Amino acid sequence: MAMVMAIPISFIPAIILFCPPFLFLIGHTISFLLDTLRPKSFPPGPCGQLGLGNLVQVNKRFPFLSYGAWAQTYGKDTPLGIKRVASNVVVLNSARLVRELFERRGAIYSDRPWQYMNHVWIYSGDMREAIFENNGVWLTKWRKEFNNHFGPAAITRLHPIYEAETARLLVKLLRLEGPVRKISSSSADLEAILLGWLMSVPSLGICGKRVDDMADLGLTPERFKQSTDEYAAVAAPTMRDLFPILRYIPEVFGMAGWKTRARAVRRDIMEIGMKFVIAAEEQRAALDTGKTTIEWESMLARMLKDQREKGEDMFTVMDMGNTACHVVAAAMNTSLSVFSIMLLILAKHRDVQERVRSEVLEVSGGRPPKASDLPRLKYTEAFWNEVHRWRPVAPQGVPHAPSRDDIYNGHRIPKGATMIMNVWQIHHSPEDYDSPDDFIPERFLRHPYGMRLDEAHDAAHLESASARVTYDFGAGRRICPGMHSAKQSLLLGLAKVLWAFDILPQEGKEIDLSLETGLVQDIALHPREFDVLLTLREGRTREEVLEHYEKAYEREAEMMNWKGGLYK
Repeated sequence: MAMVMAIPISFIPAIILFCPPFLFLIGHTISFLLDTLRPKSFPPGPCGQLGLGNLVQVNKRFPFLSYGAWAQTYGKDTPLGIKRVASNVVVLNSARLVRELFERRGAIYSDRPWQYMNHVWIYSGDMREAIFENNGVWLTKWRKEFNNHFGPAAITRLHPIYEAETARLLVKLLRLEGPVRKISSSSADLEAILLGWLMSVPSLGICGKRVDDMADLGLTPERFKQSTDEYAAVAAPTMRDLFPILRYIPEVFGMAGWKTRARAVRRDIMEIGMKFVIAAEEQRAALDTGKTTIEWESMLARMLKDQREKGEDMFTVMDMGNTACHVVAAAMNTSLSVFSIMLLILAKHRDVQERVRSEVLEVSGGRPPKASDLPRLKYTEAFWNEVHRWRPVAPQGVPHAPSRDDIYNGHRIPKGATMIMNVWQIHHSPEDYDSPDDFIPERFLRHPYGMRLDEAHDAAHLESASARVTYDFGAGRRICPGMHSAKQSLLLGLAKVLWAFDILPQEGKEIDLSLETGLVQDIALHPREFDVLLTLREGRTREEVLEHYEKAYEREAEMMNWKGGLYK
């Protein structure tokens, strides 16, 4: 007779207590492991490992290099399917694929991937951020408002501001000048000066006041940069994004300190955003009381007016503050990377620097260059295009996501998949560019797209196919709306700097712009070391630089109705 072992009645409460969590853990683990497998009909790609997918196979520093290498195996014109643990990632390694999916199927591929930190901790509830918002009515309205204030037509109206702010940059650089007329990023904070300049036009356009003139509101460029750096550190992808079970770690004994930091970052963004709104409210009040005849109504001041007069309720005060933070931060981070790379290239390649300067001086007639001169700077334009091709600061772009499942050439791309545009691979394709690893601005003088001179790259055909000179600003409906403003500001700044200064490498240092040892990838691809010297050019005087700013400021002050040297 078989003996049956009875479970003591005292154990039953313990079983009832621990069984459900145990079953939940088992079920969660099984579901997670199944999700790390490649979905049915997923685009081709390397085989991964159960529980990890292709995670350990990807270059940790520069993932785009791995994607480009795999494109040689699976086809550059075929979407590349990658499993980042349980996440579905689809990489587009050719411009043709980008045009096919992001542009011709833009109605599908214009959402953003779900991001745990941004969507749960930072921008949740009543906080919306345009860069992370899915395609829809709100985003369409936001982009329209932005384009009205920073699009091509608005830029023309803003010429006096661009010119004055870049002239002001020259004056600030002069104040850093040492006893041997050299401005060094190591002995003085050249980067801080550049950041203040790069924030100025976006800030004036967004709220009518520069960030470095908002100390009365408790905001300075240093404070703003500190906040954006902290946000970047908290929002950066970590193991909790790959393994969701880690998100359930309780916030005790310091085990999940990132939750405390995330709440602090959210509060900080809200606080700084409100400072921009307050500045806009001051401009709005001055306009409403007729105390000013300002020619430029800032973006937030216009939103406040629409909110009051038209009952516009699509944009909350929180949205306005987030808009200001986003616009200024985006201009600050990527533009600093681009401008730093440009200065380093010119310091390293003196022949290129002399050719750009000669063109600037020839077109301007020797006077300080103006915004209206930029369309005639053909070699400078070629230099700009080659910088973005050779060292794109957004080598993987900003990811898109399909709003529904889609089939492309028999491959199923799942809804919500992270869609990566491999800008680096597109810009370094040997099939499209001669000597793609070499810096050659002249390629854009020979061919409008900088490509090979053959039938396959006929310029007229590329234009009809809606090809882009650069994909560094994105593509499709989510293309960077601030690209025109960034180009205007950086090219004008470069022209004025070359008018006033020589750009030299640090004494005894070799400038390194190689991908492996000279560049770092975080928010943007940027130089590991920013070591340049600016020297006032032979024959150029401090008095000329100061006089140039006096005249430029006079027009800007008239436009903004600044009295008595306000904000000079």
